[in-house]
Amino acid sequence: MSRGHLVLEHAIDEISIGYSFRRDLGEDLDELCASIERFGVIHPPAVTEQYSLISGRRVLAAQKRLGYRVTPVWIVHGVSDKLSHVLAIRDEETLRKALKPLEQAELYDELKKLYAEENARKQQATQFGADARPNEGGQEPGDGTVGGGGVDSTPPQSAPKGEGRKTRVQAAKAVTGQDSHGKLDQVVELKQIAASDEEHPEVRQAAAEALLELNTDGKVNGRYLRVKLLQALMLLERWSAHPDEPDAIRQAAASELARVRAQEHPKGALADANRAIARLTQLRKDAAAAAPREGWKDADPLLREKHQVRKLVDLLRREHGWWDRFDPAVFGMHADGEQWELVETSITQAGVFLDTARAAREKEAAGADIS
Repeated sequence: MSRGHLVLEHAIDEISIGYSFRRDLGEDLDELCASIERFGVIHPPAVTEQYSLISGRRVLAAQKRLGYRVTPVWIVHGVSDKLSHVLAIRDEETLRKALKPLEQAELYDELKKLYAEENARKQQATQFGADARPNEGGQEPGDGTVGGGGVDSTPPQSAPKGEGRKTRVQAAKAVTGQDSHGKLDQVVELKQIAASDEEHPEVRQAAAEALLELNTDGKVNGRYLRVKLLQALMLLERWSAHPDEPDAIRQAAASELARVRAQEHPKGALADANRAIARLTQLRKDAAAAAPREGWKDADPLLREKHQVRKLVDLLRREHGWWDRFDPAVFGMHADGEQWELVETSITQAGVFLDTARAAREKEAAGADIS
């Protein structure tokens, strides 16, 4: 059975504020006012049956600023004496569960996209003369008819410079109440790294572990720096050792790798690594542009075959050693049917692949011996 009921309109001046543990109303009351003007009161203030305030002091303050005289209220039954009143206030102000960092990041990422879409619509409507007034024929503005602002007839324009940051700030404040978009962007990126099949397994694992850890204590930046640094080091290491890279690129990558590893502070090391990657990326572009443009077979009769082998080896290199990183007993006990079939099929078919490849290799070796 419900311990309260909703009253749609009650005079604000008749609500007794009384004592509150939360004295700081925050600096973002303007945003709450804007939200109330736009959506109304989403969470009505809670009051006792004597109309003493339990929660919603910020909502009342915002409504007063807006000039409202009445408010919806939730009347909580059974809060009659002073002790129960104070306990109810305590519970409301201390027992509300905040979103964990990963949950905040998911909400932030979704709101960021929605704010970007909304801001783009507003910009388009302003830029192309959308009018809030109905047209002479009675059509509403923006309905695709001539004179309605042309929203449906004109392609969306790219967001102006700074608009991306604006939407990130909007989304962050909606989630955390403050401009924490930098921290939330880092969590979002860590999630993307942990889920990417293109990343080195060590980088993915480091990102996954960082997400688990930050979700318990909320500390993001240090862990983000370490994962990004590992990501950069793995790329430089790959360039320094990959046989398909020109000698100049491999030597430059090895030199940069040694310099970055000599840095003691992760932030400085990451900055050096990013600069090194930018330089090497340009060097690789210059080397590719200067390379002769013969056809596949003209350059090397076996170039297509070698390229196919390199793609397979790159795939396996990213996942090499997975059998040491996972506990087979855990997999055996907890994998569902689909997961088990995927792993079993992969390993079985890999054995068939290797047997066929071994036979071809032995045949090639025998032919070479004969010749």
